[in-house]
Amino acid sequence: MASESFENHPKRWKWRAEWLVQTGIEKIVGWLPGPVVFRIGETLGGLAWRLMPMRRQVVLRNLRIAFCGEYDLPALQQMARETFRRTGANLLSAAHTARLSSEQIDGVLIVENRELVEKALSGSPGLVLMPPHMGNWEVLSRMNRLFPEGHKIGAFYRPLNNPILNARVLAQRETDGTRLFSKRDSLHHVNGFLREGSLIGILADQRVGRQGELVQFFGRLTRASPLPSLMARRSKSEVLAMSLITDSPGKWRVRYYPISRPFKTADCMKALERAMKASPTDVFWLQERWRVSVGRNNTIRDWLGSEMTSDGKPHRALLWLAGVSATWELPAEWQHPDVIYEIVLASDQKRPAWLTGFETIHTVPRTEDRNALRKSIAAIDLAAALPIDYILTSAAPKALLKAARRESTPLISLSPKP
Repeated sequence: MASESFENHPKRWKWRAEWLVQTGIEKIVGWLPGPVVFRIGETLGGLAWRLMPMRRQVVLRNLRIAFCGEYDLPALQQMARETFRRTGANLLSAAHTARLSSEQIDGVLIVENRELVEKALSGSPGLVLMPPHMGNWEVLSRMNRLFPEGHKIGAFYRPLNNPILNARVLAQRETDGTRLFSKRDSLHHVNGFLREGSLIGILADQRVGRQGELVQFFGRLTRASPLPSLMARRSKSEVLAMSLITDSPGKWRVRYYPISRPFKTADCMKALERAMKASPTDVFWLQERWRVSVGRNNTIRDWLGSEMTSDGKPHRALLWLAGVSATWELPAEWQHPDVIYEIVLASDQKRPAWLTGFETIHTVPRTEDRNALRKSIAAIDLAAALPIDYILTSAAPKALLKAARRESTPLISLSPKP
């Protein structure tokens, strides 16, 4: 039987409501000057800071990893607050610039070193551009007139779950002739597009799954998309990273960063790191970039490989032994040279005999109080510059599971509670 038509789809009213909200916001902010929209967005971002405590934790965690050793905790907390304000400003500004004409778009973007683009295109068939989710990144699909003439422009996009809203967003992004590709499109077609002398943009800074390539990013071992490197090498095209920095309310500055051949993923991510450091508060830090993908059946070795280590920013994990049998030890498959385990014991618990004596020990009250456990996890997390990446234990009670979830910390319980 044929699939359900759109008109009969159970979510159609939700989709239409979302479309109406988005359209309404764009119309309202379209009547206002860009700087005013930016300031309103800052205010809304400040409000979000107060109302979204778990998202605050995510932003601060990202900043603690990215800038460990460069800023102290109070400075990072202030940066996190300003990130919320700037993110609100950039997101609301995106709704404003979506309704601007091509000529008006030229007036809100300043390109610092466009000669790098001209040089790259003079020596290769095409050009892969790597902007992060930074500044008003939606406006990048509208900057066609700021590239050298005679080259087609393309970009990768992630389709929205709402088909009505998705069609609207696609139409806006294609207003100035940008060709859009999704993950469903064949890379053969994308490489052919590049070989024709085209430019294509890929937002490659966000978290990826196990299919990502293991690299260093801000000195931390993680996984990243190999797509920009793969496309550049297959099409024999050049690659440039780029940043989008708030120049003043309602205006942004584009800056390009060269990448050395042979354009390996590690080289691409290093250049992207430089781009993001140009204005950290403009970066969209609200997704937990360095979250480890681990579980009962997916160990840290599966995620980090077997031997690679970070450049001075190892993973920090808790081995939660409070209330656990003294004979239970850290399983071999959960040991990794890039992970430093800190031991958590109950305040009245003896140290297991198998500990070496060199481990960092934390004591917590023996309790089933979720709030008390949450406070203990938060205190341990802030006891060092780098945040806790995950908690490993033998049999986690429900209170501990809920406390870890409230602190946005993955918890792996390796055996069911007796």
